[in-house]
Amino acid sequence: MSYSIPLEAFVAARERIAPYIRHTPMLPMPLVHRDVHPRIHFKLENMQVSGSFKARGVFNTLLQLDPSQRQRGVITASGGNHGLALAYAANRLDVPAIVYLPERASEDRVMRIARYGAKVIKHGEAWDDANARALEHAAAEGLAYVPAFDGVSVVEGQGTVGLEMLEDLPDMDCLLVAVGGGGLIAGVSAAIRQKKPGVTIIGVEPVGAPSMSKSLAAGCRTGVQQVRTIADTLAPRSVSDLTFGVTRQYVDTVHLIDDRQMVQAMRWLWAECNQIVEPAGAAVVAALLDGGVPLGKYECPVALICGGNAAAESVFASYQQAADMLMGIN
Repeated sequence: MSYSIPLEAFVAARERIAPYIRHTPMLPMPLVHRDVHPRIHFKLENMQVSGSFKARGVFNTLLQLDPSQRQRGVITASGGNHGLALAYAANRLDVPAIVYLPERASEDRVMRIARYGAKVIKHGEAWDDANARALEHAAAEGLAYVPAFDGVSVVEGQGTVGLEMLEDLPDMDCLLVAVGGGGLIAGVSAAIRQKKPGVTIIGVEPVGAPSMSKSLAAGCRTGVQQVRTIADTLAPRSVSDLTFGVTRQYVDTVHLIDDRQMVQAMRWLWAECNQIVEPAGAAVVAALLDGGVPLGKYECPVALICGGNAAAESVFASYQQAADMLMGIN
């Protein structure tokens, strides 16, 4: 099954959400670096409102709900970032919100979502379990369900980051994008390839959650029985028909990386770029550092840093420990 989202839909989404989201920076790397492409740019969606690209698709969806739907409220399931984006957007638009998370979701994620006034409910081992319960809850109470990735309005919203990148860097000829449920890579690839067909699009996916890779290899959407990765926002058991169909149409390849590589990439981004990001946000840098993605033939590649919601408590705890040691407390 093929899906077609016209370029005009991405342009309309960009105009619709502009008052609510940030036009995030495009960061060039200094020429002193030799471990990545000398002309690589990083698109910093970790600096987006609510800390990830997810706000784009959520605002594009909520802004198109009718007043009665907004009044009743919205509901979703999330690995973390989508729920945080929904909570933030619902707070901005004065809409009641409920967010389902897997049982293993960190307390840091729960706290951040609840801070915006959304009700948080934990259920199931993986996102797919939480999502099934959220759909039941939505049907029972007549709430508007906002999908994490399997929705045209969501994909259109995520695609707006592609339009920004081409505006800021018209010479872009290659893009690396992390893959979870596929909403981001579907949106940006469809928007970019319709505006500039020659751009190469490369997905990056955890080896412990390879649902898009398996689907592309099989030629049809297929899932994995179990996911094992620290990148919880890249860990659904399956992509959707929509995101698979658009990705198959526009994306050139998907590269697999492991958890250890993502951790190393997180450290590299902090040391070299002063950016604290979550594992999913570092996935594209992991692909750059492992040498498995040949970028030598490209003049102006871009890596999309999709999110920065690293667990604040663990980050600050490590600094506190270091400070205590320096002061002779321990």
